[in-house]
This record gives sequence, C-alpha cells and structure tokens, in this order.
Amino acid sequence: MADPATTTWRALTWNILGARQPDLSAIAAVVSDLEPDVVGLQEVQRRQVRKLARHLGWHYAWARKHYPYTPLVWWRAEGIAILSPWVLSARMRTTISPGISTWIYKHRVLLAATITRRDGALRLFNTHLASHDADERIAQAKRVADHVRVDTTPRHIVTGDLNTNDGSEVEVLRELRAVGLTDPDGAFTNPSGAPYQRIDYVLVPHDAIVTATHTPAGGDAWGDLSDHLPVLVEFRC
Repeated sequence: MADPATTTWRALTWNILGARQPDLSAIAAVVSDLEPDVVGLQEVQRRQVRKLARHLGWHYAWARKHYPYTPLVWWRAEGIAILSPWVLSARMRTTISPGISTWIYKHRVLLAATITRRDGALRLFNTHLASHDADERIAQAKRVADHVRVDTTPRHIVTGDLNTNDGSEVEVLRELRAVGLTDPDGAFTNPSGAPYQRIDYVLVPHDAIVTATHTPAGGDAWGDLSDHLPVLVEFRC
C-alpha cells in the first residue's frame, strides 16, 4: 500500500439543477474532463444519476431529498448523489432535517459512501443544506459533523451546496472544522452565468495538502448547464 502522505485524491461537487432537465451528456463530459475520483451531486433525480453513471461507466449512490410534486410523480423526486469510477461501499443515507416531511423542499438529507482504491480509502459525505433558514442550516451542519465524528474511516471529506450566501458561512464551517475538516477556499460559484457568491464547497481533512483547486469562471455556456458551477479540489493526505 502507498504511503498515505503521498495519496492524491480529486473530489468534485456540483449542484446540477436537475429539475431544469440539463443536458446530461454535457454534464458527463465536464465531469470526465475534470477527472475526479469522486463526485458529490446535488439537485439530481435518480434517473438522471443513472444516465450519468452509464455515460461515465461509473458507480453511483443516490438519496431522495424530497418530492417536488407528489410521490405519484416519483420519477421527479429530487435528491443528492455520489459517483465514482471506484467501487462505493458502506453507503449511508440519513435525514438531517428531523420532523420535516419529504413532500416539501425543506427536507434535507446526508449521503455517505466509501471510495476504495489500491492506495487507500476515502469517505465522502455529500449534502445540501437549508436555503432560507440560517439557524436550521447551522443545525444541519452540526448533524453532518456528528456523523463525521463517529465514522471510523481514516479520511473524510464533505461536499455540497451549503447555501452560505447570507453570512452564515462562519458558523456552518465552524461546525465542520470541529471534526477535522478544512475549507481550502475557492471562487464564486453561483449564479453560474455571472457568479458573485460562493455556496458550493469541498471540505478536506485538516492535515491534507491541497495541490489544486478549480472552479470555472462562469458565463452563458455554464448557465445553460446549471445555475451552479462545479468545484474541484485535488489534495494529498
């Protein structure tokens, strides 16, 4: 097994606004070009992540967040997903908005999976925090941190749309830093046509060495894909 200090990982996060029915072949082409080891997606329908996985020849895990219409229109359910060219194991899905019905958009979930390569394993926690309530967003970040805290996998990362566009990023990130995660900083990610706010994150272990970060500059072509830009972080740990 390789020395853990020399193990390089590339992690990507992207809210693809699946309700707008984006061009999945174009989404897959962007992912392929960026060559991540693992991807956390938000606002993606199950049938969409299946198609993306087929395009890429990858493995995937998906968790329903809410039904935007009713369960009768089950194929329009929105959720979050993890994709990787590597096998995904120890999959976990849990609610981080207790007491909120899965029929409304305020329902939020956490999805986790372990990515295993010959040179090591990485556990990804993917989420999409509350959009309109800063106090609930911070509480959800704490619930995510609680799950990371008790996990026994040596390396953890968190990806997601953290919705920290109202000054709550300090409190949200404080909860996640408390469990050994760090923010490598990054560019604005939303709206993708002319971004002016940063709400999409890849948080890495505090002792990781970040070797590269990448967020596109934005523009009309990106706006045609989603209202968010993808964020890639490469690190060693």
